[in-house]
Amino acid sequence: MFQVMPRYLPIDTYDAETPVLFVNTHKELSELTACAMHRFTVVRDLADTLTSLNLKNISDCDLTRVTRAVHLLMREGCAVLDVVQARASQRENEYKTTI
Repeated sequence: MFQVMPRYLPIDTYDAETPVLFVNTHKELSELTACAMHRFTVVRDLADTLTSLNLKNISDCDLTRVTRAVHLLMREGCAVLDVVQARASQRENEYKTTI
């Protein structure tokens, strides 16, 4: 048996004592995957940019800003993909029980 996901699942971003951002777990899978994909694409593009820059003179402050942005976008994208994975598993289990 599977557990029912809450309608709004909090995203833990470590920037508040209580969650502020939530994933709507009832959205269409295509919308959820597009949301996650957007975040991963931004991270990929940022990484592509960084590989072409001379980072010898980058300040610690700038490097911290970049890594925070990457970390936040990756956490959000992974949280959304966790919902997609759970929903896909749920569908597979429902399909198997109807056969």
